Amino acid sequence: MRVVLLDDVINVGVAGDVVEVKNGYARNWLIPRGFAELATKDAVNRINLIRRAAETKRSRRMQDASDKFAWLADKELVIKMKSGTENRLFGAVTSAMIADEVKIQLDMDLQRRHVVLDEPIKQLGEYDVELRASADVTGKITVKVEPLTKSSDFEQELLDKIREEQEARDQAERDERRKSRKRETDFGDGEYVEGSEAHDDDDHAPVKAADDAGEAEAAAEVQDKYEAHEESVPEEKE
Repeated sequence: MRVVLLDDVINVGVAGDVVEVKNGYARNWLIPRGFAELATKDAVNRINLIRRAAETKRSRRMQDASDKFAWLADKELVIKMKSGTENRLFGAVTSAMIADEVKIQLDMDLQRRHVVLDEPIKQLGEYDVELRASADVTGKITVKVEPLTKSSDFEQELLDKIREEQEARDQAERDERRKSRKRETDFGDGEYVEGSEAHDDDDHAPVKAADDAGEAEAAAEVQDKYEAHEESVPEEKE
């Protein structure tokens, strides 16, 4: 498809150029995003106007990039990465990652194509990374690649929260088990019914008074019966 570029497009051309591109690229990317329009007779006749308008936009972009580069000149970007022996990274720091971290850490939008790396950074250390918008508009930013600690503050906070939630669940399960073991104690025929509230799996605590026996004498009587029963139970039945 033949189109007229309305703006500079990397690896395609500059504003005002008439170029041939694939149909899908033109319909799905260039034209919808305002980078080009069909090379109609009217569009071709407007090429000089398109070039002048593009030159104004280009100058504005270069000035914006120059201001950003100047502001970033004395800034330091810290990127934490997992690393192994000889300070080698598990992975690499890329131009896209640096641009993203500038946004996250410094709250500035930096185009990824303005971050120039001959190759991705693959070792811990401090680097002066070049920034370039054009041959005349350049800058640098200091990037420190540091080892990622085993547990950052955020990770530690998350782990503590998980532990607290697990402890709460464990406590709830213990409470539920205690409730499920609430059964009446039957000492008939000298046989103790396992599972009463007082009879815990962990330690055989003295039998508590039943909820409906509020008087101290009733509680003492139950306790006496329990102790007598414990003494009478043969060892093999424990």
